[in-house]
Amino acid sequence: MQIDKGKISGIQFMFTVACFIQSSSLLTSFFTSITKQDSWIVVILGFVMSIPSLLIYTYIMKIFPDKNLMEINNIVFGPIIGKVVSVLYLWFFLTLSALNTKDLGDFVQKTTMQNTPPIIILVVFILLCAWAVRNGVKVVTRYSMFFTLIAILIVLSTIFFTINQMKIDNFLPMLEQPKMVYIQGTHIISTIPFGELIVFLMINPNLEIEPKKRRKYFFYGFIVGGLTLLIIVLRDTAVLGNTIKIFALPPFETLRLISIHSALSRVEVLFAVSLIMLMFFKICILYYVTVMSIAYIFKLQSFKSLVISVGIIIIIYSFNIYPSIIAHINSASKTAPFEWFMFETILPLITIMVARIRKLPKLKKGMI
Repeated sequence: MQIDKGKISGIQFMFTVACFIQSSSLLTSFFTSITKQDSWIVVILGFVMSIPSLLIYTYIMKIFPDKNLMEINNIVFGPIIGKVVSVLYLWFFLTLSALNTKDLGDFVQKTTMQNTPPIIILVVFILLCAWAVRNGVKVVTRYSMFFTLIAILIVLSTIFFTINQMKIDNFLPMLEQPKMVYIQGTHIISTIPFGELIVFLMINPNLEIEPKKRRKYFFYGFIVGGLTLLIIVLRDTAVLGNTIKIFALPPFETLRLISIHSALSRVEVLFAVSLIMLMFFKICILYYVTVMSIAYIFKLQSFKSLVISVGIIIIIYSFNIYPSIIAHINSASKTAPFEWFMFETILPLITIMVARIRKLPKLKKGMI
């Protein structure tokens, strides 16, 4: 049973994936505080290490083309275990929604609206997201291409503005940190944000793409988003060097230097607007999959009645999840990647193994 019958094209899906990854440029401090001037290296390593997970996701999407993750869990694990697994994923999606909502609220308050109470900021954004979510996946993903291209344009323009601040020496010394630093950094970025792409299994039935072609569009979006993130980290490292480790928002600090050393002032506002736009998009996606997960778990006929109540839960959860951005960074650097790995890699892999053992689904000839 498909509750939301909206369909999105291959190109729209590709830009949705790209935009989802681009929105994580706010989260680079999760690994730059550890890997310092070698952060660009772990972005590349994380990109490569995420490919097996994406192959798992796209394989599941191909063999269950008309099912979302909650339905797949029910088919593969049975009604009881499948519901337990689905509830765990619901917690995962809800937590991601709350974390990103908190990140957005903290960013807006610290950079552009210092005197505005956080609750006002979050309520306004959640209401905007709720409007999009109530109108379904087509509205949630409608502006993905626009947001992606605007983000790329802003990133490229800021490279031009900061080029006089860049120094090749800021990349040195290279590859001289302990091996565990690179392993930890790679693990962080392969789970946050690349592994979070598992959320797109929830919109699998809404893809107006042949099952065999879904992998292509998924990977194109992954490449566009990953390259954008790599360029941002390279730019920040070239400007900030080893001091990148001390900043909670390295991209924002990089652009603040333009205001100090250039006739062009307040360029960081471009980044702020771009990031708010991207974070709004990502929260809409996470909000949507959370609502849809609840609807499918409880076998509801419509998801629209859930939207406002779930939005309230997200706001409350976001205020109680971490006491500060420092605590969030500390958790994301040390514990969250291990928790997320279970949802993003272990459970999907078990899903495929159980499906193959049970010979599910009944595959048509030439499907694999």
